[in-house]
Amino acid sequence: MVTTVEDDDLGPVRMQNVMWRMGGSPGRIRHTGRRHGADTDDVLSELGCTADEIEAMRRDSVV
Repeated sequence: MVTTVEDDDLGPVRMQNVMWRMGGSPGRIRHTGRRHGADTDDVLSELGCTADEIEAMRRDSVV
């Protein structure tokens, strides 16, 4: 079971579909996932990093 899903960066991507489908709620793959690094600032902030520290990490190619 393979489906094609549209990705913002890659265009159409073929990937595995939902394996078990129920009649009343068949489920489906709607997207390929969030972009790599999309949550980096939020995660680092939750870990206690300041905006200046995050910017320094970005400037030093750490993130």
